[in-house]
Amino acid sequence: MRILPLLALGVAVAACSMDQDSSRSFPLAPSLDRTNNVVGQVYTMSNATAGNSVLAFNRSSDGSLTAAGSYSTGGLGTGGGLGNQGGIQLDRSGKTLIVVDAGSNEISSFRVNGDGSLTWADKVASGGTMPISVTISGQLVYVLNAGGAGNISGFTLSSDGDLAPIAGSTRPLSTSASGPAEVAFDPTGTKLV
Repeated sequence: MRILPLLALGVAVAACSMDQDSSRSFPLAPSLDRTNNVVGQVYTMSNATAGNSVLAFNRSSDGSLTAAGSYSTGGLGTGGGLGNQGGIQLDRSGKTLIVVDAGSNEISSFRVNGDGSLTWADKVASGGTMPISVTISGQLVYVLNAGGAGNISGFTLSSDGDLAPIAGSTRPLSTSASGPAEVAFDPTGTKLV
């Protein structure tokens, strides 16, 4: 499977695909109902001001989506488009999902279960204001905060989905007028852009 970042209606989406030629391969969970042609999940966020949620959908082999649940992040959204890429991300293994809570200046993590359902794991302050993008490489997570002058902040990610700030990792953006939209690791996971 591979993770495909998508943008739909100003909301970031992470999708699982069964393409076997991808470098982000992991097997289809055995508990998924193959008789209904479910081949993966799609996750997006509500970004609601009353409480942000991850919205889950089962994806069929023909690309159609079926609602599969809503999972509270414990944080708040902004209620509008974030003008971003990468506000919700799956780790390389497909077992941890991280989402920004732009309205409460936090990021939340979930464990992805074998059937594609989510279990809330952790929520931490983003290290700045209005986080809009997050990236994961192994046990490293970086978030882009677009509020104020803007910055990036780093976290470690445990196998249980717990997040811990990395001391001294918060760095300002090149200029307060940079108009940031995305933070990402390069394919090797050694450079952050």
